[in-house]
This record gives sequence, structure tokens and C-alpha cells, in this order.
Amino acid sequence: MTVLTRLMGEYTHNLDQKNRLQIPAKMRTELGDSFVLTVSSTRDRCLLAFTFKDWDDVMEDLNSKEPTRETVNKRRWIYMNTDKIELDSQGRMTIPARFMERAGFKQEVYMLGCGTHLELWDPSEHQKWFLENEEELENTETFYNR
Repeated sequence: MTVLTRLMGEYTHNLDQKNRLQIPAKMRTELGDSFVLTVSSTRDRCLLAFTFKDWDDVMEDLNSKEPTRETVNKRRWIYMNTDKIELDSQGRMTIPARFMERAGFKQEVYMLGCGTHLELWDPSEHQKWFLENEEELENTETFYNR
């Protein structure tokens, strides 16, 4: 598989009064002017932004699974918690209210590039996640220190 684009780095930006978030230029280059926004399917209180190509890969994998009750329910959960987002002319996205509530956003949003997607966290939620996983993360062997 050839990797053409990847989301990397971390940024923190404030939401405006209309729940608009400025997407950093480097991330806009990778995501494009429109992309898919969904809630995390894990217990993490964050949102995930995917390019349409990467989203298609995720959904192709899910849709290729046997239509068991579990996979049908997972598809329903994902599709009811997913939306197409279009950036305005100033590079801002408007975060739908149901996503604001799910992620627990207040004023700031911490953005973390995770290769195939962008994660959007309330900074306190991300800090909580980091502290809960810090020991495991420090002990994780990576490909570049083997």
C-alpha cells in the first residue's frame, strides 16, 4: 500500500461562539475542504475526522464482515454518528451539537494527527486518557527503537 497523505502533529485551538474550529493549514492540506467526521467507536470521548478515501477503506472493511447482529448494530451506530463536514472559506469547520456533547467540548479542542485520521479531544479528556495509559505508552516498543 502506498501512503500518499498522513495526518501528524498536535494543535490546540479555541472554538468560537458558533462551535466553529479552525483547522490548521497542514491538516487542511491532508483532509481537504470536506471530510467525514464521526464519534469514536471506543469509550474514548473524542471525534475522528477522515478523508473520504480513508473513510471508504474503514467502511469497506466493516461492510465486508458477515451481517451478524453485532456488525449490523455497529454499522448503525457508525452511520448515525457520522456526518460530512465542509470547511468554510476561512478553513473552519462547524461541529454539530450532538458531536460537541459526545466529545465534551467546552472552549478548546486538542487536535492530534493519527496517520489515517485526525482525533479531536477536549484537552482535559485527552490528558485523562494520557495519564491512564502513560505507563503502557512508555513501555511500548516502536518500530524505530527495536
